[in-house]
Amino acid sequence: MITNERQYKITRSEADRFRKAIIEMTKGPSRTDVHPRLLQAEREAMESQLADLQAELAEYDRLKSADLSVISISSFDELADGLIRARIASGLSQKALADRLGLKEQQVQRYEAERYTSASYQRLREIANALGVRITNDILLPVAPNSFGGLVSKLRQVGLDREFLLTRLLPSADAARASGEVASEDDDYTLTARAGTVLERVFGWSRDNVFGPQALVAPRFAAAEARFKMPANRAQATTSLYAAYANYLVVVALKGARSLPKAEIPTDPAVMHRRIQDTYKTVDLKSALHTAWDLGVVVLPLRDPGTFHGACWRYGGRNAVVLKQTSKHEARWLFDLLHELFHAGQRPEAATLEVIEADETSAERRNSNEEIAASQFAGEVVLDGKAETLAQACVQAARNSVERLKSVVPTIAAKNRVSVGALANYLAFRLSWQGVNWWGTAANLQADNSDPWTIARDVFVERFPYDIDNELDRQLLDRALH
Repeated sequence: MITNERQYKITRSEADRFRKAIIEMTKGPSRTDVHPRLLQAEREAMESQLADLQAELAEYDRLKSADLSVISISSFDELADGLIRARIASGLSQKALADRLGLKEQQVQRYEAERYTSASYQRLREIANALGVRITNDILLPVAPNSFGGLVSKLRQVGLDREFLLTRLLPSADAARASGEVASEDDDYTLTARAGTVLERVFGWSRDNVFGPQALVAPRFAAAEARFKMPANRAQATTSLYAAYANYLVVVALKGARSLPKAEIPTDPAVMHRRIQDTYKTVDLKSALHTAWDLGVVVLPLRDPGTFHGACWRYGGRNAVVLKQTSKHEARWLFDLLHELFHAGQRPEAATLEVIEADETSAERRNSNEEIAASQFAGEVVLDGKAETLAQACVQAARNSVERLKSVVPTIAAKNRVSVGALANYLAFRLSWQGVNWWGTAANLQADNSDPWTIARDVFVERFPYDIDNELDRQLLDRALH
């Protein structure tokens, strides 16, 4: 049984080889040194093998065509082959199934090669759930969704849950309708069709893919993956989907802000500090946000939990920063904003740029020279060029003890008239180089006297030109900001 594309190609090559051999035997010169019955037996053997290979190819093609709703099995012994067929018919590769299960692709390959003989009953149930199939006397494959509930079930398989669909993707009126009982079949059809339109626009899925039985595939951001390592489990699909959603919002926002003037983004921390200070008299989140907009950078605040941490995209030479924090601490938002502005200022001659940020504690951010430079830039801007000096003063006052740092940071900050939260964040960044996760302690030193997401959202509403032609784009951007 063929289980993947590589095996399909090998089998097709083998079939071609047998086919050519049979033709050569038929049309070639007579072999008088071999008895005719032996020649006939040899030919029949090759024809039999060719027929077997063609049957395997035909079955794989039939499964890939996704026109099945049921795969029949007559006994438990046939369950393994049934699950493999179900995977192929659902349009999932072995790697895609592995991602849904939180396994390595090689593990799924081994399972299928040995027909799941080493898999536990619980694992078989997990596989059936990951495939979205039900097992009775037959294996019932996912069918094309013909209702809103069916569409929700299909989206759940790729990591997009009902709550996100209602709160972020559907316009408010449709979300309210979906939250209650659908009044009629016509209402359900209308709601399902509108949801399909949104999914097509945001994620690039065709209507045939959304409303057909074949599996959906989360969009990928190849350029960003060099900086951001996608989680090697089912969360990978959710992360990719959210990145695609954020990217869609960025594209909408950049089109709507095309009238904004553009200026060179300072990557020298002293220059950036001076620019913010001279214009707004203080360096805080609100003044830094306005400075970003002065430079022609769109700053879009999001606060959905999980997935990636922040992003910077550039299209057509214009930059957009996504601030994605659930933190209530203004100093953290300010640090992240300046970190992303450093990225936005890199390679200004390039028409495009793509950076998707992992969490502060990730190895990607600890080991990337550009990530380190961006965090150093943020710290020096906030602390007016004294970040390293103040960090060393804290270490000396704590007598090189990480445990004592929490008690000395407020004293050093007060003595030098800088923000406690800003200094704590910079120390957390510096300690991450040594593999020490001090971000939790830094969070405990923050002041909870503001709502940073609201600050960023209000600045967005104040500065964004809202030059948006498409009503659906406008509605979805408004949903993200409320």
